[in-house]
Amino acid sequence: MRKRKRYREDGQYEGPSKTDTRTGKKTARTQGRVELTMAKAEKAKAVASKRKWLVILIGMIMAIAAFFKFKIGP
Repeated sequence: MRKRKRYREDGQYEGPSKTDTRTGKKTARTQGRVELTMAKAEKAKAVASKRKWLVILIGMIMAIAAFFKFKIGP
């Protein structure tokens, strides 16, 4: 047996429908996942940038050390 929706005195339904509530919850959950994914992507870019500069710095230090160790310069 199907439940009938209850009407208020002005002819409107009482409260929000279940589908509206579910849609809102789904949207919020999906939006949360999107924000989490975007945050992870931004963090990955920041870590990659930091590592790139770290490798460049270590390479420069090794080049300077090799220069003084082997006296490659003039």
